[in-house]
Amino acid sequence: MTSTSGRSHGECPTDADLAKAAAAGDRTAFAAIYQRYSVRLHKYCVTVVHDHHLAADCVHDAFCAAATELPRLRDPDKLAPWLYAITRRNALRALRLRHREAASDEVADSPSAEPEPFTVASRNELAHLLTQATEGLPERDRRVLELTYQQGLTGPELAAALGISHDSAKKLLQRVRATVERSIGALLVVRRADLNGCRTLAATLAGSDGKFTVLLRKRVARHIESCAPCDDYRRSVFNAATILRDAA
Repeated sequence: MTSTSGRSHGECPTDADLAKAAAAGDRTAFAAIYQRYSVRLHKYCVTVVHDHHLAADCVHDAFCAAATELPRLRDPDKLAPWLYAITRRNALRALRLRHREAASDEVADSPSAEPEPFTVASRNELAHLLTQATEGLPERDRRVLELTYQQGLTGPELAAALGISHDSAKKLLQRVRATVERSIGALLVVRRADLNGCRTLAATLAGSDGKFTVLLRKRVARHIESCAPCDDYRRSVFNAATILRDAA
């Protein structure tokens, strides 16, 4: 027995299978697309608008648009980045509208009381470390991390979701990854500062009250680059690839 996607019953249809079937008017296929991506798109949208209800509206509008635009999707294999791109446009449009409303002295939507994705992920030490290391990053950089490490988008998919070229997405991801790795290294050295014995580092940390601010992070990172003992210690405890992968 075969389904509308052309696959045997029990096999999981690919994105391309579902996109083609839905574009041809198969409502079951479109429902399957919704079931597969609605939660993921909502989580991503929350990182953009910081409001669960507004994110739900954006995702709803994205699927309404998808229902109309699916027949025009040239590459059915690109269903996922296509959906992310539509959702991103809706989210940015919603933010612009909310800002205009706030400028008109209307009561703005209350920000979500729910923790952000990286905070939600802090159920373990690695995720908590990543949360601290990414504080102060621009919103766009945080979205790049969310799409890459939590949503699993890479290469052309990441570029499509961000609405930029593949080369630009590659350079952006490299820059963000380097920034986060530098930040994590600084944080790890600060956490073991009492064992390190570096007087210059101790002086840098004096008066910080234990708060790892963006400014302190930059100062410590610069110090590590010029201090061989601190850099050696950072290397001994730091594996950025493992931290970024396991915290996602």
